[in-house]
Amino acid sequence: MSRAEGAAFASAETQAFAQRLVLGTAQFGLDYGLNNTAGQPDLTHVADVLKAAHQAGLTLLDTAAAYGDSELRLGQLLDGSGRFELVTKLPAGPPELVQQALAESLARLRRSEVYGVLFHAFEPLQAQPAAWEALQAARAAGRVRRIGVSLYHPHEAEWLLAENWDIDLVQVPFSVFDQRFADVLPRLEARGVEVHGRSVFLQGLLLRDPADLPPFFAPLAPKLTRLRALCAAAHVPLSAALLLFAAGTPGLTRVVIGVDSVANLRENLAAAAYAHAAATLRPDLLALAEPDDTFILPYAWPPRP
Repeated sequence: MSRAEGAAFASAETQAFAQRLVLGTAQFGLDYGLNNTAGQPDLTHVADVLKAAHQAGLTLLDTAAAYGDSELRLGQLLDGSGRFELVTKLPAGPPELVQQALAESLARLRRSEVYGVLFHAFEPLQAQPAAWEALQAARAAGRVRRIGVSLYHPHEAEWLLAENWDIDLVQVPFSVFDQRFADVLPRLEARGVEVHGRSVFLQGLLLRDPADLPPFFAPLAPKLTRLRALCAAAHVPLSAALLLFAAGTPGLTRVVIGVDSVANLRENLAAAAYAHAAATLRPDLLALAEPDDTFILPYAWPPRP
């Protein structure tokens, strides 16, 4: 990065936008993403991304024990430094197993405490509610500040609100195509729940050329074509429009982005310059919500060849 690029990269506008973001690290530990052709980045590339993210003003990383060796790499590269706060994820289970899993994650991360811990999924937690006691105890002991669960369906958030669980952090999918959580987000916010939006690019699907879609996604070609046309007419890069759509959603506290290079990170942060133009796109983008869950739930997708 040149000196001029570095100055632009760390501008006040970019810094403010960066603080609304969470850097996802699944790509650091896995061969992850629909459009990923390069595979898992090496440790030097990960270190470069972390350095650039810190310089740009990002303060929070999202990881998980299930993300390959992501936790180990973060622990090695950060080595207990305070450059970033961390959110990690664990499987729900009996309290003693949750306590053990948290201790192992903290050891890999080389931290005595983390910003947040989420259970990977709602249904296992609902089936074993005693798992929640382990996270409550960890929060009370100062090993974690915020606890919660990663959600996939709005009815899961509705249940948590109805049962009045003392959750203070959740992660939900949210994108131009997947707007299912829009109605429940303000109520989560009103309860003091911090909400992180993930999959803003729908694992890269929203960035795909409509002419180059795998056959399974062919029915989405007209919407993807429309999406590109709207962005072109507003002179807003596609990735910027998608990211700003999520970041501008009421009730979403932060937005998780996944990158595999400094250039990719720089592209995401450059979205800040298009905030005003992207806001004019919002009514049209709201109309692109996809009603068919088959296309917006990655676990329903066929495996990559």
